[in-house]
Amino acid sequence: MRAFGRAHTAFLPLALVAVMATAPAGAQPRRSADPLRFLIWPAGDTRALAGSLASPRSLYALGAGAALVWASRYDETLTDKASDLADTPVLRVVEEFGNVKAVQPMAVVLFVGSLMSGDERFQDAAFTSLEAVVFANLITNGLKGAFGRARPRQNHGPGAFRPFSGDTSFPSGHATTVFALVTPWLFYYPHWTTAGLVVLAAGTAFSRMATRAHWFTDVAAGAAVGFLTGYGLSRRHLRTGGPRIAPQFGYRSAGVRVRF
Repeated sequence: MRAFGRAHTAFLPLALVAVMATAPAGAQPRRSADPLRFLIWPAGDTRALAGSLASPRSLYALGAGAALVWASRYDETLTDKASDLADTPVLRVVEEFGNVKAVQPMAVVLFVGSLMSGDERFQDAAFTSLEAVVFANLITNGLKGAFGRARPRQNHGPGAFRPFSGDTSFPSGHATTVFALVTPWLFYYPHWTTAGLVVLAAGTAFSRMATRAHWFTDVAAGAAVGFLTGYGLSRRHLRTGGPRIAPQFGYRSAGVRVRF
C-alpha cells in the first residue's frame, strides 16, 4: 500500500497543472524573458530570512512556541483519537504528499516543465513552491535536531525532549513539506480550486498523527513552518517580479541596464 501511495505522488505535477487550468479568468499569464530571476531570488531570500530572524518579528516565534506548549497538553489525547483511523486507505495515500524524497524531485520536474510554457506567473509559482520546500525543510531539520523529541510510537510520552539525541519528532517534516509545497499556489492563483490544496495538506498532516509518527503539536509546528515559508517567499516574489534587462543608449555611450 505504501508503494501504491508513492506511485500516486508522481501525479502531483499533473494535479497542479489541472488546478492552474481552472484558475479564474482574471489571473492572466505574464510573459517574460528574465530567467536570471531564478538565480538571483535565492540569494536575496536567504538574506531576507536571516534578517527576519534578527528583527523584532522573530518575537512572534516565541508567541507561537508558547501556544504550542499550551496545546501540548492535548497531544496524547488527539494522537490517540487520530490513530483510530490509521487503516484508512486515503490517509496512506495522502501521507506520501509530504514525503520530501518523492515531492522534491516532482517539484523540480514541475518547475522545469513550467519553463517551457512561457507563462511567467506559472514559472514563478513553480519556482517559489520548489524553493519553499527546500527552505522550509532546512528550517525543520534544524529544529528536529535541536529539540530531539521522541515519536509517539516510541512510547516515551509527549514530554520526551532530549536535544541532539537523534530523535526527530518535532516538527513534522511531512507537514512542513506539503504546506510549503501548496502555499505559493494559493497566492499566485487564488481560487477555490487552489484552496482545495489545503485539504490535501491537512490530510497529510493528520495522517502523520494517525500512524503515530507525530504528536499534534509536531504537525502544527511543521504546518506553520511550511506555510510561513511559502507565504513569505510568495510575497517577496510577487512584489519584486524579477530583474528587468534593457539596452540603454546615450550620446556617446551604449550599454545594458539591469533593474531589480
